[in-house]
Amino acid sequence: MAILTMFEVHGDTDRLVARMNELFDAEADKLAAEHGGISNTVVRTEEGVMVVNRWQSEEGMEAFAAVMRPKAEAGQIGEQTGWRKFEILIDRTPSK
Repeated sequence: MAILTMFEVHGDTDRLVARMNELFDAEADKLAAEHGGISNTVVRTEEGVMVVNRWQSEEGMEAFAAVMRPKAEAGQIGEQTGWRKFEILIDRTPSK
């Protein structure tokens, strides 16, 4: 079952994005691909950023999080707030 997860991290948006890129860019991309990551989107909010991820399965997301969450906490990126998970029912990509 494919899922979508979302959460926010509060703080200075530019600092958060720079820190995420510094700590995770190459490693997170590779690890997500190995565990069924479909997409990762980070958007600006009034309080910092919101992260929205699509996964092929909840198990893959959990395996990814088990490795990356401690690194986020150690890297002092900030606490994830408002974490939510949804089952994806329809997932379309527009075509020409």
